[in-house]
Amino acid sequence: MIIFLLSMISAYNEPIIGIDNPLPVLLYHGEVLIHIKEEPTNKLRAKIGVGIWNGIILSTSFGGTNLIGYGDISWEDRPALDLRIRLFGNGIIESVIGYNDEPIEEYAEKYIFATAGTRLMPGLILSGGGNYNFDEGNGADIFGNAALNLAEAHTFHLEYIMGANDNDKSRFNLGYKLQSGSLGIQFDLKNIFSETVGRQLQIFYRESF
Repeated sequence: MIIFLLSMISAYNEPIIGIDNPLPVLLYHGEVLIHIKEEPTNKLRAKIGVGIWNGIILSTSFGGTNLIGYGDISWEDRPALDLRIRLFGNGIIESVIGYNDEPIEEYAEKYIFATAGTRLMPGLILSGGGNYNFDEGNGADIFGNAALNLAEAHTFHLEYIMGANDNDKSRFNLGYKLQSGSLGIQFDLKNIFSETVGRQLQIFYRESF
């Protein structure tokens, strides 16, 4: 009941990511994002990002596996970079280019990417894009996203990744985000048509300074 009441006083923040894919939405100038993600592979990642001039996001993240539980912690070798720049935007059609070397589960990193999308109605974002991973044996891939917001507090995500640079392992993901003010909590189901569906938790905090 408390969560429901809090959800009724939420202010909608358009998501800048779906589940694993970037969306063509950026932070405002001076807006800070703190993002924590627990992946199905027991990897915990923390990210901090800032909006610059309403057209750039600069973020860095770091993570490791087995942070919670028994056994040794396995940290990543180095922090990851997520840089996004608005290519074109008029409020209806938006496009973003960027670079992201965050490792996601056992899949190939996005690296260089571009995504574009449109707002067909208030609260609905449809977007698609492509990326190129220049590590040997990888290459180009494409992805698509839909994000639908209802009553400001509730956002539903549908995500597709072709997986052309990952032995053609196409993936469909679903997500639901509950937002109250600056805080958002999102639960995702990943690779829903596989034999083993992954469960992921994301926590978002956005504030302007």
